[in-house]
Amino acid sequence: MHETEELTRPQHRAPRGKYAPSRVRRELICSTVLDLVDQSGYDDVTVVRISEATGIPQSSVLYHFPTKDHLLVGAMELADAREREQYDLETAWPEFNASALTDLIDARLRRCNRLRLLTYLRGLAMQPQNPANAYLMRKDRETVEHWTRLCSRLQRQGEMHPALDSRQTALQILALWHGLVQWYLLDDSSQVEPDAIRDVFLNGVRHLMCKNWQDFIKQFADTKLGI
Repeated sequence: MHETEELTRPQHRAPRGKYAPSRVRRELICSTVLDLVDQSGYDDVTVVRISEATGIPQSSVLYHFPTKDHLLVGAMELADAREREQYDLETAWPEFNASALTDLIDARLRRCNRLRLLTYLRGLAMQPQNPANAYLMRKDRETVEHWTRLCSRLQRQGEMHPALDSRQTALQILALWHGLVQWYLLDDSSQVEPDAIRDVFLNGVRHLMCKNWQDFIKQFADTKLGI
């Protein structure tokens, strides 16, 4: 066999056995960070504590997550993935039925430490090089895209005013949620209850979609009412 033929022959590579364990290790680290955040807040997250809780050497933790900010972002990315699996909002809206959204809001409001962490990450995200920047830009973009699709679907079904811009409405809904979360976290009085925040948000969404007006139009057009 000529030397050139030997050089061009496809080389057989060893199975990539390291990738799956690495992925499992990353998820274990993120899950442990998330548990610690839920228990005592993001201030208590340290490489030492994560290493002790998981049995993973500190050097390996730092290999996957070079800074504490990377650890916190990784934990929230895992939380988002779990949330998508549990609450399938893409198929929960054949019409304006808020049951799935209500469950999701209640679950989020019960986890105040995660909301505080997200607020903290939004501050860090003002630094373009911080990992929180790319994470939250992606998260907010996906949220707006979801609500835009939802609004367009509801317009086709006559559940949202047809003259509204679906993307602008989606942005307003996102802003409404962020504002209510800030209010909820900052006000320690007993007047701000999770149920109140949920109801204000859902009513706000209805107003932004002009849902009440659409319901009125449907009733007005109903010949059985004799109007």
